[in-house]
Amino acid sequence: MPKIRSIAGYMWAGAAIIIVLATFFGSGFFSRTLVAASGVKISPLYSGGEVMRSVDHGSYKALIHRPVFDALIGESKEGFVQVNWEPLAGLPPVIEEPVDYNGDGKEDFSIRIDTKTGKATLTRINPLVLSVINTVKLDNGWVVRVQLKKD
Repeated sequence: MPKIRSIAGYMWAGAAIIIVLATFFGSGFFSRTLVAASGVKISPLYSGGEVMRSVDHGSYKALIHRPVFDALIGESKEGFVQVNWEPLAGLPPVIEEPVDYNGDGKEDFSIRIDTKTGKATLTRINPLVLSVINTVKLDNGWVVRVQLKKD
């Protein structure tokens, strides 16, 4: 009887080691699967919202996100639109991008960014465009958020 208990104990310990290793190495897969199954999404306040339009400039592309006015409950009076620039071959020293954030076919603002210093200059055309909130350098490009007022 003690021999059977010992064998069962060693088998249990071996199985536990295999389970721990499988859980450790598969944690990325398990977490992605759990998130996908639950339908949880990153808030647009952090991600910038869904990409509405992509503009290819040859050596880089501009990604214009949807305007974000999301709040905890309903929508807020002020929001933002996020513009990302990702290099395909490289970013120029200065990027100038006309943006139609509401999709009406008319330019709402133009943003100019110096990719060396990160200084962004906003030219407002639509009165609902307020100011540049922030400019962020990423590993693969630049992000600018422009503050908007809800109409």
